[in-house]
Amino acid sequence: MDRAPRLFACCLALGLLAASCGTLGGLGDLGDILGSGGPSDRSDVEGTVLRVDTADRRIDLDVHRVNNLREDRPDSTLYYDSDTVVLYQGRTYDPEDLERGDQIVAEGANVSGRYVADEIEVVRNVRG
Repeated sequence: MDRAPRLFACCLALGLLAASCGTLGGLGDLGDILGSGGPSDRSDVEGTVLRVDTADRRIDLDVHRVNNLREDRPDSTLYYDSDTVVLYQGRTYDPEDLERGDQIVAEGANVSGRYVADEIEVVRNVRG
C-alpha cells in the first residue's frame, strides 16, 4: 500500500484540528475568532467576568454572545488598554474596577491577534 496519501490526509486533518482549537491548553483569545483587525472587524462581546488581570491588562470571561448571536465560549480572554472605558449607570470607571460575576458587553476589535475592548458596559453588577 502507498502510505503517502494516508500520511498527507493525516497531516492535513491534524493541521485543521490545531487551527480550529485556537490557543491549545490555555484560555481562548477572542482575537482568534473575531476577524483580522480592520475597521469593519468591530465586534460586540457579551459575557460574565471571571477575572481581571491588571498586570497583563486582560479580562477573562465566559462569553455568552458575539454580535448578538449566541456563542458560548467559556474561559475566553479580552484585553484592554489605557483608552478603554467602563460604563455603569451613566458613570465612567476603569477596567480594573470590574469584578468576578459582573455581566458586561464589550465593544472592540482584533488588534494584532488580540481582541481589545474600546468600551465596556456593565449590564449587571455582581453587587446588585
